[in-house]
Amino acid sequence: QKNALEVGEFLKDELKNMALEFPIIGQVRGQGLFLGIELVNNERKPLAAQAEYLVNRMKDYGVLMSTDGLDHNVIKIKPPMVFTGEHAKELVFYLKKVMAEDFMLSF
Repeated sequence: QKNALEVGEFLKDELKNMALEFPIIGQVRGQGLFLGIELVNNERKPLAAQAEYLVNRMKDYGVLMSTDGLDHNVIKIKPPMVFTGEHAKELVFYLKKVMAEDFMLSF
């Protein structure tokens, strides 16, 4: 539980910082190691196509994620309990890499 709290808070903070860099991130929510990233355009409209793209591109890097929400625009992050701070840093690295791709910037 301690690991989930500490690593989860670190990851959530990193994702919130990413939202400042990538305006496609509308909201970061969750607790512990169960987190979600909402993808929206400038008018706060859901971006399901970008969410699906992100999930599929992350698979190319060996990271499994899924979409959720009524509009399928929320990226669901729920790693195993053995997930460490180093794993979180690696996840953020690849998320930033994919977020910077043309398709993710063309909303």
